[in-house]
Amino acid sequence: MNLINMQFAKTEVKEGLRASQSHQLKLLLALAMTGFVSPTFADGIVGAGHYAPAIANIRDLTVPDQAGFVYEQYNFYYTSDTLIASSGKEVSGDLSSGGIAPLFLWVTDREVMGARYSFYFNPVYLSNDLDGEEDQGLGDLYIQPVWLSWLNKSYDVTLGIGVYAPVGNEDVTLDMWTTQFQLAGYYYMMDQASALMLAATYEIHSEVDETKVTPGDHLTIEYGWSQYFTQQFEVGIRGYSQWQMQRDDLPSNLNNLNQLLGTDIGNKSEVHGVGIQAAYWFNNQWNLAFNYAKEYSAESRFEGEMYSLNITYMMN
Repeated sequence: MNLINMQFAKTEVKEGLRASQSHQLKLLLALAMTGFVSPTFADGIVGAGHYAPAIANIRDLTVPDQAGFVYEQYNFYYTSDTLIASSGKEVSGDLSSGGIAPLFLWVTDREVMGARYSFYFNPVYLSNDLDGEEDQGLGDLYIQPVWLSWLNKSYDVTLGIGVYAPVGNEDVTLDMWTTQFQLAGYYYMMDQASALMLAATYEIHSEVDETKVTPGDHLTIEYGWSQYFTQQFEVGIRGYSQWQMQRDDLPSNLNNLNQLLGTDIGNKSEVHGVGIQAAYWFNNQWNLAFNYAKEYSAESRFEGEMYSLNITYMMN
């Protein structure tokens, strides 16, 4: 889900690389010394991923058992005042990122390999602020043309294949294509009132056009438990871990900068988080859900908190 993309202004990066005494280069080098990566700075100077865990609801990685149209609107806000270097050192810096991401899902009555076939697309509008420098606009578009769901009373297994297209505003786009594979499973108890969730999401990135950086692949593992106490009221707990699997593939100028300054631009990153959810169905069509997650044990990236308030409408 393409929900948090923080863009370091391209003009500042270019000027910073050209002018060794400029304020922009000092900022760039401060970031470089942290080995900072994903998913906030998105210009390719450091690697970035598209997928953001902990925004969607716990049961959102499967589909309803009836065909129809589903609209879901993710309203989210991320905040952090701590950047964690690869050495574990904390670097102060104020980052906030908020946005609205409407998701349009069609659940068909067609079966493929015994699975229900669905597809969706997910645009996003972003507003990012780093130490008072604000960027906003339409972000990259996620399209998932393949979503297969094997649905059972006791379990669900889903497989999704999609792509992020770099069509966003130049201030917030990641400026690269990402292919995403997602495998999710649910185990139900108490006539589906209780559910255990486990999911894996893998991202493969293209080269960033302007910087010629190819970010390393990203793997995200999510897990959670959801419990309905009534037919309408649901609570849950969740957690996630996200790793960058390889270092970024850097062009020669950034490799030379690493050697010259002893920095670690392109270092692998990771972050982990835990959170809670509360949701309420007003009727059989409308749902409102609140999610909160706190990050911990970050490396080479910001460590902060995520909030989301999500609206679901089901037209069956």
